[in-house]
Amino acid sequence: MASSHVLLTRHGRSTYNDRGILNGDPSVPVGLTAEGMAQCLALAVRLAGEPIVRAVHTGFPRTEESLELILGGRDVPVTVIDDFGDVRLGEFEGRPVEEFRAWRRAHGLDARPAGGGESRMDVLRRYARGYERLLALDDPVVLVVVHDVTIRMMVNAAAGDDPVGGPVKSIPNAEIYRFTPDELRRGLAGMRARAAQPADAR
Repeated sequence: MASSHVLLTRHGRSTYNDRGILNGDPSVPVGLTAEGMAQCLALAVRLAGEPIVRAVHTGFPRTEESLELILGGRDVPVTVIDDFGDVRLGEFEGRPVEEFRAWRRAHGLDARPAGGGESRMDVLRRYARGYERLLALDDPVVLVVVHDVTIRMMVNAAAGDDPVGGPVKSIPNAEIYRFTPDELRRGLAGMRARAAQPADAR
């Protein structure tokens, strides 16, 4: 990857964020709130001087909508990386966040929610594949609009912490996390190393 840096950001605040419910299915049309749109427009102003030459979003409408607002009409090639999509929730799709968190606290990192959900270790491996694809891009400045956990795992891993259980527990909407390719590679190495360990390793 020839990028001088990668700009990772979480999508703007969504309608499901306001309702405190979960969406891990990209076919469900979850869009941005007025606040989320304003967050993205404000970020567009902050990034006006950045020479963005490629952009990335996931298969979720809220990341695509956010990216369009942040780019503000710039003619930039866009790549979709489905491996960066939000966590597949199975039976917790559309249910309250706290229900899922309570279930997760009671189960191990390899546990999968019924109905096709992913374990936290599944998600770690999938995001590692996504970062591998991102690092294969050959553009100097890449803007990547993804989800909370996508960024959280990389922030923790790049700092040398456990990507799954590290100290960073949440990522605000529409804030920029800037990485060099070497920092991403270091984080990816940490993600791969954690994925190769038993789920209950500390």
